[in-house]
Amino acid sequence: MAKRGQKALAEQAHDLILAHILDPDNSPLPPEQQEQLGRVTQAARLLDEYPDETHIVALMKTKYHVTTGQLRRDIALARELFKTRHTFDWDFWRAWEIKDQVELIKTCQRRGDLKNWNAAKKVLHEMLGERPEVTGDPRRMEKNTFYIQVNNGTGQHLNINLDQLRSLSDEDRKVILSTLYTPIEDADAEEIFDS
Repeated sequence: MAKRGQKALAEQAHDLILAHILDPDNSPLPPEQQEQLGRVTQAARLLDEYPDETHIVALMKTKYHVTTGQLRRDIALARELFKTRHTFDWDFWRAWEIKDQVELIKTCQRRGDLKNWNAAKKVLHEMLGERPEVTGDPRRMEKNTFYIQVNNGTGQHLNINLDQLRSLSDEDRKVILSTLYTPIEDADAEEIFDS
């Protein structure tokens, strides 16, 4: 558990945890979080071998002198952060790194450190990459059936499949087009507006 006013281990920046892993003797993490990180990494290793959480709690209880509830919270954090070999979540790690980079950009901007601000923006741009091109589905027309509704003068509707319309001869198309563009009288227009 984090002390009051102190970030929890899961909220710590990626760089601080990496600094602890690379140089544990000069770790920037508080001692409680160093110990918790050790338990969490141990739990992550055990999760790869033992799927049963109660077995992991029993193994870790012999090594660490903490409550069962704390061990269960550490195992849950290990599942969230490290996942397992079979269910590793790259998207979660990517989002965490991007969040840290955005926080670095904000910090540099507040300090007025333009050099590091621009460098951090460049790194973020490399992390995100270019926006992918959106291409339409070339088979979209094959998936849907489109109809053109033709109304003749008698009030009957004729639904013509677009594919069938394409296969019609030029003369048949002209007949259909002449039906579509038949002029109407003023009385017919008034009747249409009143309906």
